[in-house]
Amino acid sequence: MLRAYLGIFLLIVFSITNGVSASMTSANFQINFDSINSGGTDFSSSSNYQINDTLGEQGTGYSNSDNYLLHAGYRQSDEEIEPPTLEFILGAQENQTQTAYTALSLIGNTVTVTDTTYFVTGTRIAVIEDAGGLDLKVIVGKVIDVTGLVLTVDKWDGMTAEISVTPAGGNDFVYRTEGHLISLGILDSFGSASVVQTEVSTNATNGYTLQIQSDGHLKSSPIAHINDVADGMVTAGENEYGGRAYGQSATSTGSDFPITTMLRDIQKSTTTASVERVSMIYKASIDATVPAGNYQQTVSYLLTPNF
Repeated sequence: MLRAYLGIFLLIVFSITNGVSASMTSANFQINFDSINSGGTDFSSSSNYQINDTLGEQGTGYSNSDNYLLHAGYRQSDEEIEPPTLEFILGAQENQTQTAYTALSLIGNTVTVTDTTYFVTGTRIAVIEDAGGLDLKVIVGKVIDVTGLVLTVDKWDGMTAEISVTPAGGNDFVYRTEGHLISLGILDSFGSASVVQTEVSTNATNGYTLQIQSDGHLKSSPIAHINDVADGMVTAGENEYGGRAYGQSATSTGSDFPITTMLRDIQKSTTTASVERVSMIYKASIDATVPAGNYQQTVSYLLTPNF
């Protein structure tokens, strides 16, 4: 048996264009906005009306391309433009917070736990059925209320169609998902798995793309590593490692994928997004050919808005 640790580090790239303005100054004067045109009055008024007018400008208004936004014209500075926003929250399963649950409601967005020590309002959690094995089922959410032993979340995301509302196997638990290090524990032929929760919000009109990229194999040395999954399924008893993403905005194709040095989409939206969550399961299994050691991998998360 061997112990495998998977380190996850957060990397966010913002490619958002903010408004830029230019002005002309001298020792005694400043012109904040200039325009060459045929006329107009900055402020005109009568008893009942007021107008700010400019005549003769060319090519004014709003324009965009794949990489740029343009607000052209003297009067564009008068508009209130909503600043671009991009928010990303990443949290890994914290094994030390493992707490059994006795009831789950997908409609009521609640889970009843045996102890609330690790959970307060604002805590992000994962409810995992058949925890530890390769066939676990998971849903994630953010706690908005704690009453007695009942945790209420804002919504459930993930494997909502697969998870059972009645815990029965003795290995059904709730975990806090606010860590940045995954521990797959002591690996054996039965395999092991752990969960990462991602959350994205943006006002970018064309949405966003979230990608992952590793620094190489899950390895303990340059030659001792666990193979990247190649057949779409991390199988118990085989030397394989990979992951799968679940949620409405997940880009997983229904199979386990390798986590390599190539960028891979795991979450995506083509419109504005408000608190879109995905649960990604990291999975590993070994056979008798894998030498003992501490196996590690660093995974970077890259988030960009779509223009």
